[in-house]
Amino acid sequence: MGLCLLISRTQAQLIGGEEDEEEDEEEEEEESIEDETAEEKLQRKNIKQDSNLTVDKLIAKYGYQAEVHHVTTEDGYILTMHRIRNLGAQPFLLQHGLVDSSAGFVIMGPNVSLGYLLADHKYDVWLGNARGNRYSRNHTTLDPDESKFWDFSWHEIGIYDLPAMIDYILKTTGFKKLQYAGHSQGCTAFFVMCSMRPAYNGKVISMQAMAPAVYAKETEDHPYIRAISLYFNSLVGSAITEMFNGEFRFLCRMTEETERLCIEAVFGIVGRNWNEFNRKMFPVVLGHYPAGVAAKQVKHFIQIIKSGRFAPYSYSSNKNMLLYREHLPPRYNLSLVTVPTFVYYSSNDLLCHPHDVESMCDDLGNVTGKYLVPVKEFNHMDFLWAIDVRKQLYNRMLQVLGKLPQAKDSSNGENLVGELGRDLRQRRKLERGRGRERAEGEVTW
Repeated sequence: MGLCLLISRTQAQLIGGEEDEEEDEEEEEEESIEDETAEEKLQRKNIKQDSNLTVDKLIAKYGYQAEVHHVTTEDGYILTMHRIRNLGAQPFLLQHGLVDSSAGFVIMGPNVSLGYLLADHKYDVWLGNARGNRYSRNHTTLDPDESKFWDFSWHEIGIYDLPAMIDYILKTTGFKKLQYAGHSQGCTAFFVMCSMRPAYNGKVISMQAMAPAVYAKETEDHPYIRAISLYFNSLVGSAITEMFNGEFRFLCRMTEETERLCIEAVFGIVGRNWNEFNRKMFPVVLGHYPAGVAAKQVKHFIQIIKSGRFAPYSYSSNKNMLLYREHLPPRYNLSLVTVPTFVYYSSNDLLCHPHDVESMCDDLGNVTGKYLVPVKEFNHMDFLWAIDVRKQLYNRMLQVLGKLPQAKDSSNGENLVGELGRDLRQRRKLERGRGRERAEGEVTW
């Protein structure tokens, strides 16, 4: 986020030299071709293609049945869903995080990405796109170029977008229930839906929650969070409605050095882990990230970080009284989330601290298990991008889903690794007093 602020200030100064940089890159590319093996040339060609293909074209390229579907929400937003079709198979909805899109579940290719893995295990895979990202910038009456279009947060994604997608999938496939997995904001919106519209608990078989961005008190000291908070309090920042829609790519593609700086900036936000990051695939990442987001979504996350309260968007005291009949929005009641929920988290996730995830699990209505990824450096985006994500994470998910045999040491649904796990348990005991204070005053909607 901090990098994007820097880019927005420098873009006008740099744009004059963009054409020269592109010419230099073309010359370097031509020179490099002479030294490449046939395998390297094919890999580079695939990376270039995958950077520019839409998600449906990307799925089809790798031999899977791809479809594009559109659904309209109750409040008029027109959403795009991508499907890896397995007719007659159990439908499985995957929902992305902030500044992401359906691409997050497929861009690392058939040997890595979760979308393909689930399709290979005979699921009918549906990839959601929340309002405002590159695939869901449409509305029955509102124009994306107008500020009113962007007057939403992940609260609306939870109470409008997810229900619309779930209903559409079930109607299209004829199934009564689906499986669901979310990453980051994909968990946030899901828990909003199940607490605010509890009937949807009955439409989901189980929830696989990866890096759930729900409780976030421990993230308050994150330097990028502080920076973006200050930006929103500025005259310029307070007026913006849309964020992160292409500026990131502009700087990161200029030179090899700016690319490395961009990767380091990403690590500064999500956690550093060079060992699991496939740098050759970064051009593909840049081709699909960031996918666009409403400023109000980011502001809402900052609110729950600073307040320690998982609650709807807070306006002025007077407006809160009109909307909520209270000076502060009442908390979401997580005990109403009765979908069997399995939680996956990591110790190096700078956006979803293990303590916060543990607190969330205490309050959810039906947590069936937890899995702490057994790699200390595993970060927030490794849940989608890590080289060995299948070995470190997805195989455990397949066990939970009954697609692989259970490991002997995972019968209790929880993996707390060595000293780190014992330390987390000890520190959680110290935090219980604060947890009880947090629960006081919770309102059931």
